[in-house]
Amino acid sequence: MSFARAVLIWRITALALAAIFAISAIIGILADWSRRDTVVWVAILLGGALLIVIGNRLLESSPPLSGTLVSVGAAAGAFPLFWLLIVPVAAAAVIALSISIARQAARTA
Repeated sequence: MSFARAVLIWRITALALAAIFAISAIIGILADWSRRDTVVWVAILLGGALLIVIGNRLLESSPPLSGTLVSVGAAAGAFPLFWLLIVPVAAAAVIALSISIARQAARTA
């Protein structure tokens, strides 16, 4: 697989994961905002989505920072949704691709 194709797959998967986190946070807000654990759950999901989006935008300027932000965001956002099973698997794939892309970009720079 070429580097450009890996980056494309990573971007699509990471942004889809960020969208899942944001949609889950919105559902959490609409479902029950009165409980303290819901507030924490929503904050973690939105924070994870935000870190993924910011990391996605920083790939060209700073690949190691981009990989770190996306990895932390994917891990944080997958934590409250671990029971869905597909979300942690997608987060693991995004984390692995983030590390691989950051290392490859650092080698070519």
